[in-house]
Amino acid sequence: MHPRPIVIGLLGGIASGKSVARRVLTVAGAAAVDADALAHAVLDLPEVRRALIERHGPAILRPEPAGGEPPALDRAAVAAIVFANRDHLAHLESLVHPRVSRRLRQQVEAHLAAAEVPAVVLDVPLLLEQVASVEFCDLLLFVDAPFELRARRVAEHRGWTAAELERREKCQLELGEKQRRADVVFDNSAGEADLERAILRWLHQSGGFAGLPRKATPRAPTPSKPTRQSEGPARP
Repeated sequence: MHPRPIVIGLLGGIASGKSVARRVLTVAGAAAVDADALAHAVLDLPEVRRALIERHGPAILRPEPAGGEPPALDRAAVAAIVFANRDHLAHLESLVHPRVSRRLRQQVEAHLAAAEVPAVVLDVPLLLEQVASVEFCDLLLFVDAPFELRARRVAEHRGWTAAELERREKCQLELGEKQRRADVVFDNSAGEADLERAILRWLHQSGGFAGLPRKATPRAPTPSKPTRQSEGPARP
């Protein structure tokens, strides 16, 4: 039996299906660390909120609620400002990323120390950009889906245009580089059910979480060509 849980990092474009992969792996017994949830909590910290208001003014606040509670940040307004200006984005990241990274590290280290689960899944949008986070990972799993399909998903679920999706992804590492650095690639062009089957089949064929390889040394920046897992024929 392995002395510690395996750490699996999720990669992929926005709305590619990473949350589905996370759900499948957690149902199989893994613990999940969700950086988006941590970022939401960090945005509510008084010092972060104060710094954003000082920079952008009251336009980023929702209408003041009844009962004397301070108005909440309007996250959509913040996003509209920062994704249109790299300086504003860098300022937001300087506030959020260090705090999220500390909390993420604490959660991962707690899971590794307790060894109560067979695996820990990291769902971190900027995983490869955050060296301290990616160094935890034994395996990198990339969920692939075409841009047109992802654009339909964000239009339906988030109200974004295709241009908004493209604008946000330009602020991240290029998808081809993420896929190149992955160990395993799952094709999510056919839908959630096919993706779930592919992940479960891969896990079963690997002998469960215990059968997956763990790294002996820190992750190299350029691993070998990933293995593609798919219900149908592989896409080039």
